[in-house]
Amino acid sequence: MKSKLEVAMGLAKAHFALEPNLKRVCLIEPLESENPREPIKLLEVVEGTIERGIDPIAFSADPARGIDYPSIIVEVSPAEYEDIRRGKLHLRSWTLGEELPA
Repeated sequence: MKSKLEVAMGLAKAHFALEPNLKRVCLIEPLESENPREPIKLLEVVEGTIERGIDPIAFSADPARGIDYPSIIVEVSPAEYEDIRRGKLHLRSWTLGEELPA
């Protein structure tokens, strides 16, 4: 079974391939790699998305597609991303983690 980080990187690559307006994908910490029930959390910065603040969308694991863990995606606009970085918009009890490559 792949690690949560490996699966997160695979999700990021797949999302970059499908979404032309996706500008960046960052991990949302904590990743909690020891707990298989704790979801992978990704922040996706999408040009042109509706600005609605932090609105997580949950997905079930899909082992048939190589996604062994549940996931949560938070889609934000570039302006909302900058607000998160400046501390004006908060990710609940989470923190912004590393950026994942396309």
